[in-house]
Amino acid sequence: MDLLNHQQPNTQPSVDISASNVSLFGPWSEEENVEAPTVEDRKERRKWTPTEDHVLISAWLNTSKDPVVGNVQKAIAFWKRIAAYFAASPKLSGLQTREPTHCKQRWGKINEGVCKFVGCYVAATKEKSSGQNENDKWCGASTTKDKVQSKRRKLDEHSAQSSTSVAGEDDQSKRPIGVKAAKAKGKRAVSNATKLDEEEKELQSIWDMMDERFDEIFDQRFENLLIHKEAQQEASRSKKKRAYIERQREQGHMQLWNDYFSEDATYPSHMFRHRFRMNKPLFMRIVDRPSAEIPYFQQRRDATGRFGHSPLQKATTSIRMMAYGFPADAVDEYLRLGETTALLCSEHFVQRIINIFGDEYLRRTTPEDLQRLLDIGEIRGFPGMIGSIDCMHWEWKNCPTAWKGTLNDINILDRSPVFDDILQGRAPKVNYIVNENAYHLAYYLTDGIYPKWATFVQSIPLPQGPKASLFATHQEAVRKDVERAFGVLQARFSIVKNPALLWDKIKIGKIMRACIILHNMIVEDERDEYTQFDVSVFAQPESNRSSQVDFTYSTDMPSNLGNMMSIRNRVRDRTIHHQLKADLVEHIWQKFGTNQDFD
Repeated sequence: MDLLNHQQPNTQPSVDISASNVSLFGPWSEEENVEAPTVEDRKERRKWTPTEDHVLISAWLNTSKDPVVGNVQKAIAFWKRIAAYFAASPKLSGLQTREPTHCKQRWGKINEGVCKFVGCYVAATKEKSSGQNENDKWCGASTTKDKVQSKRRKLDEHSAQSSTSVAGEDDQSKRPIGVKAAKAKGKRAVSNATKLDEEEKELQSIWDMMDERFDEIFDQRFENLLIHKEAQQEASRSKKKRAYIERQREQGHMQLWNDYFSEDATYPSHMFRHRFRMNKPLFMRIVDRPSAEIPYFQQRRDATGRFGHSPLQKATTSIRMMAYGFPADAVDEYLRLGETTALLCSEHFVQRIINIFGDEYLRRTTPEDLQRLLDIGEIRGFPGMIGSIDCMHWEWKNCPTAWKGTLNDINILDRSPVFDDILQGRAPKVNYIVNENAYHLAYYLTDGIYPKWATFVQSIPLPQGPKASLFATHQEAVRKDVERAFGVLQARFSIVKNPALLWDKIKIGKIMRACIILHNMIVEDERDEYTQFDVSVFAQPESNRSSQVDFTYSTDMPSNLGNMMSIRNRVRDRTIHHQLKADLVEHIWQKFGTNQDFD
């Protein structure tokens, strides 16, 4: 790329300082502008003009921002390109060309001066105290500069006086010097005084020029700040405010009341059951408890005396979003709630369901519940079984990329507290007999991915013989209970079937817990309508049971590390697993199978 094609015309205002021997960009003396150490160069040297400084800066910037080469190159080649750019400038026509080393030295001096100036400017801009505006700050900076200058003069005078007095004391204690030494000392004193005067004048001229330049930059920057501040104020005035939409929430409440809750409701009870996923008395129980205990679900007046959304509107919004998996703004037209209000209602509703009904419908299994599960398992051919275990996967649409694919059934089992009560000795003790062998750990029916523990019984993947085939058929049929439970839960609450749209995994977990609680409440409310078992069957005498809960076993005994490790080893014992599975195969064959069935 030919960098000489990037010459730009000089659009900056020119400053005529050619009469001064001091450069615009830094406090360096005339002696620092020497371009070469030889005597001939000192005779033929020529000073850098402001125009040449501007062209040199432009050359450095344009050469550094070249998208093809940039400044990633050797120093010699880099400064040769800058010198070529400098020499090709039309602003320097008729002038003698500069060598690359000259350009490099001059750029170093310009850069040093600019850095010093920027440091002074930054230090001055930071000198702002409480109660001062921009004018007070710069006036204070100018006053501080004068004070520092006056203190510097006083310090120089004081040091000169102290040096004279010390010298006088030394003269009295030392031997007088000779004639030649006195003459030489006088000459040196005169030359030193002359040199000090020249340096003081030069420093004073540099300081005056920096002061003038500082005032110019300050005025320009202050004007730019004022313009920027006015532009910001104008933009803030013209910014649009949030639009207010009058949704007529009272009309939404009346429409909902007339459709489902009035005496002559538009929709009958079976349509209410279909759309709310529960019967009306249960729904009113869920609405009344939070509205009586939680201020958020109480209908109150706002500052204008107008009623807010009713508890029916808020509860219906949450139930509809959970039942149908609606987005938050889908209920706006019917229930008259905005998107943010609907999300807030759902969040509060889920939290209150967990707080109010969680202790009752997500409680631990009692010994009576455990005995009922053992009786059901024994009737179905699996003594000692307390249920089936499996995992249901719920997709998270906004899951972080680093977390995707990190959980499966085994990882979830490692994190699950399902065996914590057993390990810590808080679980009731179970005794059962299978094929005349006694066991003391209840078990779950699982699929093949789970490990071969004493508490898991899997099916037989490739059954060989009638006994294995019959066992696999019964095990897979009973294990389908957990699959059916997941299917009913997802069909009842589509929010756990569709991908989760929230960003917070804690809120997602609360939604799942609330759905499970509501599912258990619905099952309890409607159990008598579709139960498949005769409750009287479970009221059998204890003498006929082969699976029993030891009610005399105390769960309040303190546990220690040794006991926990011993129980853990028994839970994960593969020998007991294979023995239990073989006994169950024989038990299923004796109870349900005959040789004629597989002829």
